[in-house]
Amino acid sequence: MAETPDTPPAPSNVVDLAAARRGEASAGPSEKGPPPAHDGGADAPKEGKGGKREKKIDWGRYSYMLENFVLIYPTDTAWDRDKRKQVKIANMAHMFGADYVRMWKGSADRKTIDEEDLVFDPTLTCGPEAINLYDGLSVAPVPAKDGECDVMLELLRHLCSRCDSGVTNADDVMEWVLRWLALPFQKRGAKMATALVFHGPQGTGKNLFFDVIRDMYGKYGVMVGQTEIEEKYNGWVSAKQLAVCNEVVSRQELYHHKNRLKWMIDAPKIPIRTMHTDTRWESNWCNFVFISNENKPLVLEVGDRRHLVVYTPTPEDRGLYDRVRAFLKDGGATKFLDYLIRYPMGDFHEHTKPLMTEAKEELISLGMSPDERFMAEWLDGYLHLPLRVCSAEQLYRAFQRWCQSAGERYVPPRASFTTTAKRWAMERLERDQNGTRLPPCLSYKIVNFPNQPTASSYRSARIWIPRGSGPLNGVTEGEWALGAVEAFEADLGRFLRARDTLDDHPPPPHGSKKGGGDGSVSSGA
Repeated sequence: MAETPDTPPAPSNVVDLAAARRGEASAGPSEKGPPPAHDGGADAPKEGKGGKREKKIDWGRYSYMLENFVLIYPTDTAWDRDKRKQVKIANMAHMFGADYVRMWKGSADRKTIDEEDLVFDPTLTCGPEAINLYDGLSVAPVPAKDGECDVMLELLRHLCSRCDSGVTNADDVMEWVLRWLALPFQKRGAKMATALVFHGPQGTGKNLFFDVIRDMYGKYGVMVGQTEIEEKYNGWVSAKQLAVCNEVVSRQELYHHKNRLKWMIDAPKIPIRTMHTDTRWESNWCNFVFISNENKPLVLEVGDRRHLVVYTPTPEDRGLYDRVRAFLKDGGATKFLDYLIRYPMGDFHEHTKPLMTEAKEELISLGMSPDERFMAEWLDGYLHLPLRVCSAEQLYRAFQRWCQSAGERYVPPRASFTTTAKRWAMERLERDQNGTRLPPCLSYKIVNFPNQPTASSYRSARIWIPRGSGPLNGVTEGEWALGAVEAFEADLGRFLRARDTLDDHPPPPHGSKKGGGDGSVSSGA
């Protein structure tokens, strides 16, 4: 069911803070009378001792502190019920005075919770002993008439319009996005295991659209940038349900941040680090949207299952943005919230896999290392080099030539290249027409050659074998491998001498193969 704003009950038995600050006579939290029961503590102000001027104790202020502040053990902080935030005990003295803080600390009536009982739980399933940082959304939906939110859908459709390709279509992507946005409102506290990435030219309406979604969460929504992502202190993510990350660019020297972002997207708990406080762990209910004008807003890996990527078109010039602003000015955000709450979900859930868009394929390709890109282009048939049995030394020579043609300045050593290539081949997922997972596209093994002095000076070699390749008609593996390697040498020579080693179009990292291997050395599976 849709969530309705929750109003926390007012703290009972609490003295008015304004009156306590003014020093008005207040004997207790409700009616005037004798002070509430307390022991005062050893540090309570003394009255009339040693002939000194008596200190008047404001019992109203003291009672307010007892009712309003909760010690978070074993930290040096307390929970302020009135302002609903965590404060350092040392700073309480600036507001109430050091004597009253000492009285509060020494009182047997002081309330205390364990650090683990300060939680953020939008599902409202935490126990009664816990202090919940979540107290409900402040934005309430307003029933929308049929077609009233069409201008917001028109804006989203414009943002997704470039998804019409041979890989996906815009309507499917738009529906996936709407369900992703709607689920946390329909299912309180839904933590999405995926994130949205919208990038493209300036002025297309990305911020205009997602600012509306962020504002629906009120104080539980936040907009952050590269500075917050790189900062070691991450208090900004505490008690948040939506983070819109604006212009988070994964520069070459910041590739290590990709693992932090991956963790924040799907980790059930995350450490919260703020200045001058101990690290504490908090349940992660934050969902992430990344928006950028850059071509490479994030680094995505082959096989990524966390991101839906949309590359937006150029700005619309038919007054769409003015109509959206007019709709929002007239209370449109609350109506669009109602639209999302009522949006049909089908079988969509928190772990539904994102669609593979053409923009995502390109982003994955940009994030590949040179070794991975070479292997992808070779296996997908985008090199002027047939996919057939070869030695590790031969393939590395081809890789060196490819790096020269592709403008790669850093060429990893052969051992590093071979290790990366083996892992890439093992992790590349391919399925047949029935959806059955196929064996690895390449295998790597040591093969002993026959003892033929005229054939080769090597007795064994490390061999790359494409899937389905093998000896035929009773030929031994060594004889077959030796002949295949010698045959590949001619193809390699042409590849090394060629002016252009690449075809005109870069390969999609998850597309079907453009070309295959040479059937002369294949058993055909």
